This record gives sequence, structure tokens and C-alpha cells, in this order.
Amino acid sequence: MKFFKKYFDSYWIPFAFYIIVLLAGMLCGMVFRSMYLVLVMQAVNMFFFAGMIAASIWNFRKKRWKKGISNLIFPLLNFGMIFIVLSMFGHSGDKFADNLVIPDNIDIAEPGNWNNSPESKEQDAYQKDILDALNIAGSDDVLIRANLPSLIKLNQNAPDIFKRYLAVSPAWRLYQERGKLFATRRWMIGSQWRYTLHGYYTRFELFDKDMPDFQNRFCIGFSGKPWHEASRTTFLKEGQSAKLILSKGNQMNESHCVINADSLFVEVFEQSKFKERRLTKSALAYLEKELNPLLEQPTWGKIKELIPANSIKNSEPSINLWGSGGIYDSEIWVNPGEPGMIYLKAFEVTKNTRLSAEELKESSNEWIGWSEDYNEVFFSNTNFMIYEGDWSKPYAARFEVWFVPDSKAPERKLMERVFKIEGWQR
Repeated sequence: MKFFKKYFDSYWIPFAFYIIVLLAGMLCGMVFRSMYLVLVMQAVNMFFFAGMIAASIWNFRKKRWKKGISNLIFPLLNFGMIFIVLSMFGHSGDKFADNLVIPDNIDIAEPGNWNNSPESKEQDAYQKDILDALNIAGSDDVLIRANLPSLIKLNQNAPDIFKRYLAVSPAWRLYQERGKLFATRRWMIGSQWRYTLHGYYTRFELFDKDMPDFQNRFCIGFSGKPWHEASRTTFLKEGQSAKLILSKGNQMNESHCVINADSLFVEVFEQSKFKERRLTKSALAYLEKELNPLLEQPTWGKIKELIPANSIKNSEPSINLWGSGGIYDSEIWVNPGEPGMIYLKAFEVTKNTRLSAEELKESSNEWIGWSEDYNEVFFSNTNFMIYEGDWSKPYAARFEVWFVPDSKAPERKLMERVFKIEGWQR
């Protein structure tokens, strides 16, 4: 009886028991991995949760208002946290597509599935170098040398040719984000050059369960800022050597290296099991190997020699989508005939409602290849989300490809196509 009296008379004991049992249940789940034990601990935890409510009611009946409020405030905070979590992960409830009807009098395409695309005989040379480095046992030496003379000279001597090369090659995405210009490396996945979210690549994108874990991102910044910088970033200038700062990420050794190469910023993000930054070294070495021939002969003809096979097609312009559930990839082939940026606009077809306007422009823009031969078309691929609507509630959306010339001439629409899509359900 003394225990119960002390329990109900206390400001903090009911809450303390609840927290202790809650943490014990979480620990049991992580250590013993027993579902039975977790269910038992949850039942005990619910008992002590009810104990907080009972203590509050008891103290209110005794007119001990401060104690009653103290006992009640913790359950209310608990419900508040549950409500916040549900609001973050629950149904979006935007009802955008609830009453929309897909017209049957227009041509409507359906997005494809990346997994159904055949394997390609083309080889992503950068990807091969990265994976070869991944399969060599690393040392504990975290020293790298930032040696990028071809990059600097090409950007100084032939900046337009350099940017045209990045725009034409499907191995790079040249784009604007937060008002700044970047070029991020694309990888070939299956038969497609494919840009993942923010350009991070792991073994999971390559569907190879036997491959060692890794993560890699390779980016060039043109606007005087790196794409990302953090407290664990190692900064150095071209020509310098430095030991990279290591931290832990996904149970691997993680580094983020930013090299100031004249007016450019070159970034390499690496996660791998060994301490030696083999992927970082490989990425920097490949960039020099890739750009040196263009530095020696900075011409349009040389660009066409250096870009990967099938980077330019002789066909009609086209747009296709891949994906589902509000997350899509675009595949665009077009030739605007002059340098500039393309991006997507999307509209629900029956009411002409603009979809995810700012987000779609930010995530779909890309400087694309061009030539004076309109039989040639050039590749663009980006990853984006459509937020209006919910899963399992499809509707028809018109996707338009718009072009913004570098010449400052008015932007113009290049093509359009209607797709059956769904919105991202939050």
C-alpha cells in the first residue's frame, strides 16, 4: 500500500515508470530481436501509460490540482508526439484527384518501368573505374592529391566548349539548383543513363547484391559555391595534398572532399568500407583522363568523338516517363538548335491546373546538347516528384518541354505529351 500511495501522490513517479519500461522495450527489440518479448513489453508499457491517467484522475478527485496536471501533461505530450508522427507519415488527404476523370478522347501514354529495360552493351567508363577501385583492398592512408590541371585550363581557355561537352554527354547533367550552376555525374543503370535523387549512387541502384556497399557522388560547381558543405568536409585547393576527414555513414567510412580549382568547385562524396579514399582518387583521375583530349582539341568535332556511344540519335524529338506513385524519371530527346536550358511544365488535362510548378522546374531543368542539324536529337534525364494527388488515384497530365535560350530570347515550348500519372502520397 505504501508503494501505491507514493505512486499516486508523486509528481514524477508515474511518468518515470512509463519511460523506463518504454526504453526497456526498445532495448529488448534491438538486442534480443524477439517479437514476443517486444509485445510483452508493449503491454506492460500500456499498463504504466494507464497508470499516468489514473494518477491524474486520483489527484484531481483529491483536489490536488498541480499534481493532477503534472500527471496529465505527460500523456498529452505523448499523444502530441503520436499526432506529429502521423501527420508526417500519414495520408496527404489533398483530395486533388478524387473527382478527376481520365478523358477517353485523347492519346494518353503510361509511364514505363525501369526494371523492364534490357541490359545495354554500352559501358559507363567512369562507373567501371569506380567499381574496379571498390574491388581492390584499401589501406589506411587517407591522403589525396588534388591534381586537376586539364579541368582548369579547359574552363579558362574554352569555357563554351567545356559546357557544351557537359550538355551533350549523357554521362553528365548540367543544371541549375538554388540559382547556381552545377554538373553532376550520371551513371548507366541497365540500358539507361539515369540521374538518381541528387546524383547519389549505391550498389542498390545497380541491383547487385554481391557488390560491396558504397555510395558515390561526383559534382562540379560553376557558380563559386559547392553543392554541399558541412563541418566534416575537407577543403583544399588544386595542387594541394590533404588527409581527408573521415566520419561514419551507413556503417562505412565517409568523406566529403571539395577542391577549389580556380573558379570551379569539384566535390567527391564517398562511403566505402576501407579508409583509403580509392573512389575519390579514381573519380579525380578519371576527370583528368576524360577532359585532357578535349583540352588538346577543343572543337565540336572532338566532342562528338569523346561522348559515349549513342549520345546523339537521328530521330524525331520524344518524351517518355518512367516510374509510378508520384516519383518519375523523364527521358527526353530533342534539339533546340542553340545553347540553352530545357525544363518541364505539367498540367492536369481536364482543368488545366499547373502541377508542382516551382518544384518541377527546379528538379527537371538541364542544359541540353544542340546542333544545326535538326535530324540530330540529344538526351536529357531527370528525377522529379508530382505532389498533387494520391496513390491509386490516377489522372491525366500533360507534360510540356520548355526551352530557355542562353541568348536571352523568349522561352518557347518544344513538345508535349499526355501521361496517366499518380501524385505522391505523403
